[in-house]
Amino acid sequence: MAKYTGFLALLICLFLVAATEIQMVEGKYCWKKSGKWNGPCQYSYKCSYHCKHYYGAKYGICKKYKPWGHKYYWAKYACYCYSPCHY
Repeated sequence: MAKYTGFLALLICLFLVAATEIQMVEGKYCWKKSGKWNGPCQYSYKCSYHCKHYYGAKYGICKKYKPWGHKYYWAKYACYCYSPCHY
């Protein structure tokens, strides 16, 4: 009887560890460049406020990007909005 009790206790512990690991998995965030942002993006906290206000996004950050069709390789900054992905 003691062997089965120990095995059952170990099985319950493994189940609890697995259940907590499943709950800690975070969802992925999808990004989208803000179309309403004017000018260069210098401060991420302003971009974050902009994304929350206009798009209802979780947050926003200023991030480097290379404009399409531009022959020079310097990077510019743009405001990108992040929100949970909907598949």
